[in-house]
Amino acid sequence: MNLGNNSMAALVAQGCSEIRWLATKMGAKPATITGLSGTGDIVLTCFVNLSRNKTVGVRLGSGEKLEDILSSMNQVAEGVSTAEAVIALAQKYDVKMPVLTAVARIMDSELTPKKAVLELMSLPQVEEV
Repeated sequence: MNLGNNSMAALVAQGCSEIRWLATKMGAKPATITGLSGTGDIVLTCFVNLSRNKTVGVRLGSGEKLEDILSSMNQVAEGVSTAEAVIALAQKYDVKMPVLTAVARIMDSELTPKKAVLELMSLPQVEEV
């Protein structure tokens, strides 16, 4: 959506916090999430142009439909199939995950990327611990 580097950084940081909240509620050690297998994977996914998940996200942000994106790809973007499972876990463990929920809603065509950004920008700030 060409929102800029600060917006991208804010979304990624919030998404990382949401993943940490859910993982620790499920019993994971916070260090696991902030280590190479956690943060390292997220950085690759979000910032490397070869990332299949990033490709899907960029194309969704430009207004393409998920089914059109997936039918044009010859590789699997794992995040597409796991998004629904993450949201189910968030509900089960009572963890609020606004960024990840917005992504799932965009993929389900329940929300446009533009409306998602507006919703996310109007959320109250939460204090990090």
